[in-house]
Amino acid sequence: MSENQLPSSMTMIKDPSIEPYFIGKDANSYTVYETVYPGTNNKGRGRKTRSKEAIKTLSFHSTLGSALGSIAKLKVEKRPVYNTIKEYITEWTRVKEEINQIVNF
Repeated sequence: MSENQLPSSMTMIKDPSIEPYFIGKDANSYTVYETVYPGTNNKGRGRKTRSKEAIKTLSFHSTLGSALGSIAKLKVEKRPVYNTIKEYITEWTRVKEEINQIVNF
């Protein structure tokens, strides 16, 4: 699925600070999507399997705040290793603050 295949009745909410994620808003809910770029899907023996940009649906939410919280969690979990609890909490706090600055402009 590409952005052109999203329903025309959907409002897309994008911001550089939440990339590669973005939010789709329709009449009933907020949907979190991830843009997946070519060559980023490694499968078996190191082959790059993704040949074109795609959109992956990740989660559905009833509020914008919940969708943004989900994106914050995804951004923190994208990093595979944290060497200390303090390092994890510091990153979680940084990401949440970055998203809160968007909301509270």
